Amino acid sequence: MKIRKISFSANEFSIIRNIRKDIFSDEMGISELEIFDKFDKMSEHFLFTNHNHVIGSVRLRQIGNNMKLERMAIYEKFREQNFGHDAVRQIIDYYKEQKFKKIILDSIYDVRGFYKKCGFTEVGQIFDRVGLPHITMEISL
Repeated sequence: MKIRKISFSANEFSIIRNIRKDIFSDEMGISELEIFDKFDKMSEHFLFTNHNHVIGSVRLRQIGNNMKLERMAIYEKFREQNFGHDAVRQIIDYYKEQKFKKIILDSIYDVRGFYKKCGFTEVGQIFDRVGLPHITMEISL
């Protein structure tokens, strides 16, 4: 599996738009107004592919010396095949080389086990976002 950085202004960003719409809006019922925001322009976006198949995507944005992982989405037919874990591993390695201190994220509570398997730990309390319980998680680089 490969991850590839995609510019917000590139034509390929439409692939990321489709991934988010398919997974967050159509599959999970989250309003499209919630899955795109002002941070998209200033974030780094990655597309996950395997043998020319689109697997998923993620965005990361800088907050001080940390990167915040957001909008990670893997198409259902590719889940439980280690593609997500492989993508997170590559992202961790990439930002470690860039000398960032941590990667933080706000996980949907029911998905936190995936991030724990990737080495993230829970910090803080459960909170609501877009009608779903979330928890902040982090990993030191």
